[in-house]
Amino acid sequence: MIFNISPVPASRPRVTRWSTYFPKKYTQFRKDFKLILDDLDIELSEGLLYAKLDFFMQIPKSWSNKKKAYKEGKYADNNVDVDNLVKACLDSCEGVFYENDNQVAMIRARKFYSINGRIEMELSSIKDAA
Repeated sequence: MIFNISPVPASRPRVTRWSTYFPKKYTQFRKDFKLILDDLDIELSEGLLYAKLDFFMQIPKSWSNKKKAYKEGKYADNNVDVDNLVKACLDSCEGVFYENDNQVAMIRARKFYSINGRIEMELSSIKDAA
């Protein structure tokens, strides 16, 4: 499945004297991703899952056209940790593809540069091996 939304890493909650909250960028990503997922009619999986995730990080507009052309499709070497991207994506998919993200037993994740930010995801069932 391809989701046309720029990936945003999960961030730690901010704690104040009065409340606990997530930063605006991450909160907005979760809302936008949920809107995309609400349009899907998918049956919840009950077994263990293998998730293949490809994150296409949007190339900064400030880069030169030459650098953009060079980096297009290459592995991203930015400061975003791939595990935080995975967490944001899997947490958002909870309740749509599976009941709880602890059902995901195996993950393959990669991040690339792209002109258009998006997330490509494939979920498959893992047969229980005794």
